[in-house]
Amino acid sequence: ARAAASASPAAGDLAGREAIPIFADDGAVNELPDIPGVYAVYNAEDELQYVGLSRKIGTSVSSHADEVPQLCATVKIATVPSGDKEELQGKWKEWMQEHVVAVGAIPPGNAKGNPDFAGARPVVRQDIRLTPGGNKELTMPIQDLIGLLVKDYPILLFMKGTRSAPQCGFSYNTVELLNQTKADYDVVNCLDEEYNPGLREAIKEFSTWPTIPQLYIEGEFVGGADIVQEMALSGELKTMCDAAMASKKK
Repeated sequence: ARAAASASPAAGDLAGREAIPIFADDGAVNELPDIPGVYAVYNAEDELQYVGLSRKIGTSVSSHADEVPQLCATVKIATVPSGDKEELQGKWKEWMQEHVVAVGAIPPGNAKGNPDFAGARPVVRQDIRLTPGGNKELTMPIQDLIGLLVKDYPILLFMKGTRSAPQCGFSYNTVELLNQTKADYDVVNCLDEEYNPGLREAIKEFSTWPTIPQLYIEGEFVGGADIVQEMALSGELKTMCDAAMASKKK
C-alpha cells in the first residue's frame, strides 16, 4: 500500500505535522516516497521514538518497520527537496529541540547506545529449519519432528513467513505481540517448502487447529492469533513467556 505524504508547510513544526500510518490494515508496510527530509517515528501510544534524517525517507522508515515493528506505528515527515546536508541537519535539530522543550528528554531511539533505530542492531537468531534444503528428505516422520521441536524450544511460533518478514497479517500481529513481551522466542516458517516441506498442513494435523500462526509455550499449544491477542490484552501472554524464560535459565 502507498501512503501519500502531504506537502510540508514552510512554517510547520513537529507537533503540527500529519501522522501517517506506517502499516496498512493487512500488516504490510505502507510505501512512503523516497525523498530527502526528516522524519519522526511514533509508537502505538503516540510516543515519539526517534527523529531521523534521510535522503530516502521511504527506505529509512521501511527499514525501521522491519527491524523494530513494535516501536513503529506512525511517522511524521518534513521534506527538504534540496537534500542539502546543512538543511537536513537544521530541520533535524529544530524537531529535536522542540521535543526536548516539550518533554524534557530526547527520544529514546536517539539516545546514545540505543540500538533500536541507529548503529548496531540486535542479533536475531535464524528461523528454525527442518532440513538443510536442496530437496533433502526429513530424517524422521514430520509429526515426530514437530513434537521434538515444541519440547526443545520454550517459546515456539509456527507462522507464515519469517520474524522479520511475516507473510500474513495474523502472523505479523502475533510476532508484534511476542516482541512486546521482550520474550526470547523461536520461529518456524510454515510456507518455506524448500527447508520445511509439508509443514503447512502437518502443523494443523499435529495441533488439530485449522489455522496458522500457532504458538507453543513450554511444549503446550497455546493457540492462534485471536487467542494470543486476548492473552496479550489480559497480561497472560507476558506472564507465560516470562515463566518459560525463567525455566529455561534453570
